[in-house]
Order: sequence, then C-alpha cells, then structure tokens
Amino acid sequence: MLAPHSLLFLGLNILYFFPLGALLVFEYSTGGTSATAALDPAAAKTIAWVYVAGMLGFLFGSKLRLFHSEPKRQESRLCLFELNGTFRLMCCITIAIFLLSKILLIRLGVYSQYAFETENMTGGLWSFSIFCSETLMLLSIVVLFSRSRRNVKWFLVLSAINAISLLHGTRIFFMVGAFSLGLYFYLRGALTFRRVSLALVFLLMAGYLVHLSRSNAEVGGETFSFAGIISPVMYESVFSQLSLIGVVRDPHLWQFFGSPQRFLSDILFFSTPRFLFPEKDSLLFIAKYNDLSPLGAFSGYAAGLLYFGILFPLLYFLLGSAASWMLNRARESSFWAVIYVYFTCDCLLRIMRDGYIIPAKIFVNAVIIVGIVVLFAPGKERRPKAHNAVGSGSPSR
Repeated sequence: MLAPHSLLFLGLNILYFFPLGALLVFEYSTGGTSATAALDPAAAKTIAWVYVAGMLGFLFGSKLRLFHSEPKRQESRLCLFELNGTFRLMCCITIAIFLLSKILLIRLGVYSQYAFETENMTGGLWSFSIFCSETLMLLSIVVLFSRSRRNVKWFLVLSAINAISLLHGTRIFFMVGAFSLGLYFYLRGALTFRRVSLALVFLLMAGYLVHLSRSNAEVGGETFSFAGIISPVMYESVFSQLSLIGVVRDPHLWQFFGSPQRFLSDILFFSTPRFLFPEKDSLLFIAKYNDLSPLGAFSGYAAGLLYFGILFPLLYFLLGSAASWMLNRARESSFWAVIYVYFTCDCLLRIMRDGYIIPAKIFVNAVIIVGIVVLFAPGKERRPKAHNAVGSGSPSR
C-alpha cells in the first residue's frame, strides 16, 4: 500500500501532466493554451520521461526509507494535537493580523487585477500578507489534526477566512486546504469514489466561478461548456509548465550535471529576510530563467534540470525518503504529524508548480511556527492510540 505522500505525489504528477497531453491529443486551445505552449510531440515525449524519472525517484526513496530503518507500523495513523486556550488566542491574533494585511493590500490594486499583472508580487507588504496567509493555513492544519470534537468545522471556518486570498488571485491556499481535508478523510478511511467525485466536481466549479469573477468574463452560451469548465485546471497546469517546455526544447540552457552549488546559494539568498538583503532577487541563479515562465509559477522539473541536470531524480529520491521519515515520526509526535501533513499537502504541490526555493523557505517557516505552537500551547504528547490518533480504525466524530 502506498504511503499518503506517495499517493498524493502521483496524483499531482497526473494532474499536471495530463493537461499537457490534452493539448496534443484533443487539440485543446481555450484561452490560448495551445498557442502559448506551442507544445510539439518531441518535447511532450521528453517531458513524459522527465515525469517518469521524477516519480520513480520519489517512490524509490519513499520505499527504501534512506533516513531510518525502523519496522513498519500502522502506516496511516498520526498523533494528534491537544489544543488549549493559548492556541485559540494565537489563532485570534493571527486572524486579526491576516485581515489587516489584506486590507492594506487594497491600495496596491491586486483585488482588481491578478497580482502578477500589477507587478506587486514583490515587496514587503505583499510578502507579509502571503506570510499571514501561510501561517493561518498552517494553524488550520493544526486544528484539523487535533483532538477537538469540532476540528473539521473549525478547519473550514479558518479556511473560509483564508479564502480572502482568492480575491487577489492566489489559489494555492485554497488548493492546500482541499488537499489537507482530503488527506484527513483518507487517513480515516472515509473517502469513497462517490465522495471524491463530488468533491472534485465542487472544487472544479468553485475554481471556475472564481476564474469568471476575476477575469470579468461575460456569461454566454459557451461559458459553461466542458472546455470552459476545465479551463482553470488547464491554465494551472499548462501555464505553470511553460518553463519545463522551454528547458527541454533547449538543452543548452542547462549543464549535464547541473549547478547544484547554485541550488544551495539560491536557498540561502532567498531565505534571508528582505529587509536585511533588499537586492537578493538579482543574485538568484534561477531568476535568470524567469523569461521561460512569463505567466507565473515555475515547474519543479524545470528547476531540477537547471540545478541538477540529469541527476535531478536523486533530489526526488531524497524527498521521498524524507517524507517517509517524517511519516514515521508523525506516529509518535503531533509536531511531526502537522509538519508531515504540511510537507505532503503544501510543499509537494509548491515543488510541482513553483520550483524549490519557495518550498524550502516556507518549510523552514512552518517548522518554526509549529515549534512556537508546541512551546506556548504544548498540550499533551502521547503515543498514537485510538482516542488520540487519526488513521485506520479511528472512530468518526
């Protein structure tokens, strides 16, 4: 049986690869996707091999468990947080700061246009607002994977507040919330084909309605055609992988064994607070390739080829093994349970669509934030039993 992180990683690869195939097989052209990507059969074949190499590397790493050799135990059972009043106060303070940050963004004009079109996706105010969104999402995961009787209800409340980010076109937090809730029900054995199908239809329609609202599209006879409804998925996949298409078409852009030292320096530069290093963006190695992805996002596989060349599957091998190690720790520690869920539902998604330096930074932030939660609202740490774990055999609330 595949571990949850392996299952989700495979799902993400399918979600991002098949829309590329649709460009060729079904000649999908809504919104200029086909013309923008200009994908040819030779490039599609190379991309398919890149995907296969990345998936195999991750799955082998997850299976071999490079970082530990402990025997298998209940694979899907995670230890849960026990919340207290201090944590609730932290949530209230975070919500207040979050709302203030979104109000301050109004003057930037990001609610009337997509953020990357306004060229305001950089700067202190934007970064702080995104940090608040990320923190609120992380706290909502803590709530979901807690012993609270109304954990799902309060998770949905926090996620609904965080949905304000959709107003400036930021979909990532909505997507991560959906994946986290899906993982929670998967671990409880509550997912069925019917429920998954209904959830996918709901998410697709919700995403499409947000897209219509954001693009000020006129509602007509073709608005709710099948091609139109699936357009948010197609745009997300195709436009975020323009970088990968460009990299596989021009091998001269990257070295045979890559530039792994640039990977380390980029993480160091990007993780440095902007007020300490205002010009850090100009020193990023990966920033030299921004022209490959003019519509936002940057494929993780494209970044892998640029940083590591043909050795990029080794990175995915290490990621799979690290995820397996975190899952093992998550059975005994509520701290690692939240970090594992965050890594699986957030970092793996961001690696797929944003490359490596953003996930690396937010993962470090997550460890610090959850560490603060444990420090000031520790609850009780116990081994995972039926009453304080989520997984196979857990009673539903």
